[in-house]
Amino acid sequence: MPDILLISDDVVGVRMAGPGIRAWEIARVLSGRFGVELAVPEMRSNDADAAFFRQAPFSVYSYATDRPRDLMARAEAARIVLVQGYVLSKFPGLRDLPRPLIADIYDPFVLENLFIHQRKIGNLHDREAVHYHDLGVFNGLLRRGDHFLVASDRQRDLVTGCLLALGRIGPADLDAGADLDQLLSVVPFGIEEDKAGENAAAPENVRTLFPQIGDDDILLLWGGVLSDWYDPETLLRALNIVRRSDSRVKLLFLATGHPNPVVPAWETVPVAKALASELGFPAGSVIFNDGWIPYDRRGAIFRRADIGVSIHRTHFETRYAFRTRMLDYLKYGLPVIGTEGDVFAALIEERNLGRVVRSGDVEGLARAIADLSGNAGERQAIRARTLEIRERFLWKNTAAPLVAWCGKVLSGNFTAPRRPSRADIIRACAGSPGSPSPGPLERWARRIGRRLPPRVLGRLRRLKKG
Repeated sequence: MPDILLISDDVVGVRMAGPGIRAWEIARVLSGRFGVELAVPEMRSNDADAAFFRQAPFSVYSYATDRPRDLMARAEAARIVLVQGYVLSKFPGLRDLPRPLIADIYDPFVLENLFIHQRKIGNLHDREAVHYHDLGVFNGLLRRGDHFLVASDRQRDLVTGCLLALGRIGPADLDAGADLDQLLSVVPFGIEEDKAGENAAAPENVRTLFPQIGDDDILLLWGGVLSDWYDPETLLRALNIVRRSDSRVKLLFLATGHPNPVVPAWETVPVAKALASELGFPAGSVIFNDGWIPYDRRGAIFRRADIGVSIHRTHFETRYAFRTRMLDYLKYGLPVIGTEGDVFAALIEERNLGRVVRSGDVEGLARAIADLSGNAGERQAIRARTLEIRERFLWKNTAAPLVAWCGKVLSGNFTAPRRPSRADIIRACAGSPGSPSPGPLERWARRIGRRLPPRVLGRLRRLKKG
């Protein structure tokens, strides 16, 4: 039986998005030292996924929500269980599992969903109901987890505040270690090492998939989905300005949907397509790919691109977001144009990896695109600088704190942290004194005291003090 069971909440296979990729790559790193099994949602089986799973250095198990006992049996056999997303709410039996539980909360889905539901749900009452459900799922992870994974120092600050508010950080945690490393690990999303000879026929692959892209075109690549918190409209308007003076500049949106069939369609997609039509772009200058590129074939497209773009609306989710497509840009040496506010904007500016623009600034974005698309020498210099920092984002390095924590636990060096009771959380949120709750006798005495005359009650208080 495995030392560690990872339970992915998203699809894993030939076609997968961020959460599935993260589960797959973390399982790969952990399997270098421990026995690992990866549990993935059961989807329609196909030969390509079966072949993909066979090359893994760990075992893969497909679970279904209508067969909870199967997954519980595997969790009970493991020595550590790692969950992400909504897994704990789908399988509530895991909450009582006498095993160390790691909660991977690199994706702050509570914040993301606020923006998704704003467009999809028609009234505020229903949106609040959905939000409190999401918040309950999130807080359920925080209440039950023994260790938490976040993707950045900003997320660590966010989650530390949440844990403090729920009573998960207190005197015992200070005694265990003043740095909270026993409770939290910063494990950024990573990049896989570039395999020798990978996608050797890259230009032919790209021309086959997207014949609209010519050899002399300057390709802007939107390297992920068009989620509702992104801002393709500002990018399209900026591109329209740039193409007036340089028609070689083209834009590819790599994915308009999600490989997980249960994820609803994004409202941003039809809006972006309608705007592209309204602006009158010539055929082939803006490409919306409605499919999903297999995980091991993306390299061909990223190598062909000239500039990576990630344009979003700046809001309170931005500070804690971790845009995983940015890592693909780094891996393949692409200059990046991004919007201010998130953790990667700071990295771009600090290491001079491209341009950072203000949210909604069409003119500023157009200047950034024109600057980089018209300067091949600068693009090449940025490619060289990305090589200097890629090493820190390799999965084997980003997941090192998790490997170390699991090693301690599996060697017997683990004491389960205190988890607050429901009454503790209510007392903390209500602002009650930190002293223990009154017992039955004290509560009875208080009720009797309220009925006594003030003169008698005053004498009793003086006797108690004396």
